[in-house]
Amino acid sequence: MSAADRESPLPHSLLNTPAMRRACADRDIGAIFTLARDHAGLTQSRLARLCEMTPSRVGDYIRGRARVRQQHVVERVADALRIPGELLGLAPRPWEDGESFDPESVPPALRPKLADSVVELELFIAIDVDKDGWVNLTYRHTVLNLTDRPLTRFARELWFEHGEGPLEIAALPTARHQIAVERIHDAGTLAKFACRVSPPVPPMGSATIAYRCTGGRFVDAHYWRQAITRATLRLTIDVHQRGLAALRDVAALEEHPDGATQSIDEHVRWSVDGDEVDITLGREDLKPNQFVTLHWEVARGGG
Repeated sequence: MSAADRESPLPHSLLNTPAMRRACADRDIGAIFTLARDHAGLTQSRLARLCEMTPSRVGDYIRGRARVRQQHVVERVADALRIPGELLGLAPRPWEDGESFDPESVPPALRPKLADSVVELELFIAIDVDKDGWVNLTYRHTVLNLTDRPLTRFARELWFEHGEGPLEIAALPTARHQIAVERIHDAGTLAKFACRVSPPVPPMGSATIAYRCTGGRFVDAHYWRQAITRATLRLTIDVHQRGLAALRDVAALEEHPDGATQSIDEHVRWSVDGDEVDITLGREDLKPNQFVTLHWEVARGGG
């Protein structure tokens, strides 16, 4: 069985946790194995079999007695555990693109409602804030084309209250598609743009469209209001902020198409480690014309 044929042994929710993303960014294979053991139930022996290592070698990584230095070992772990290449600083792995998605896995009750539309199977937003409030923002859309036309263009809009306009927006590579950013309109820290997709996503096909934005800044208000423009099966907003004296409050709100609002605080998780905070909000089965807002109140270092 090839790496492209394997199901992921790690739950997607674990890959999206701040701890896992930090371990991947550091290429700390020991920390990755520890998280896989503690949160996915993978034994040392199974990790060894998946990653083509001896159990004792896996144990050395977990206990910090050894560190992975070789690129080919990092690639082997990425493929064995189905960790996206971007998280580990690698090129996209051959299995990453969503074209292998089975449309039959869409819940039957949703199919009539989603017909003739582009659906967001997953919308992942990573908001990385430095000690001065500058933001490194990453979007990753996994989309399914349920129309009868190829998908060639994916319109988007971003806005920050503060920053250095125009915003810088760069496409991120995926395994089977090239993404090009087409600027449509810039007005200070408002950017309207489109992601052009090549080759086009065929009817009943799926793909990952990813891009990164810099130039925005949080000054006084710390919040992200996400418009839901397409049916979205899962939304994750992941915030990592550094240089804090304290996290004072976290709140989340969902707005429905009819204007009704409700608190969704129960769907938020956060942790504080020294002067850093990690916040994650996850929602499912969102409809067009909804909004999801995550707000966090902080005291900056020294304040």
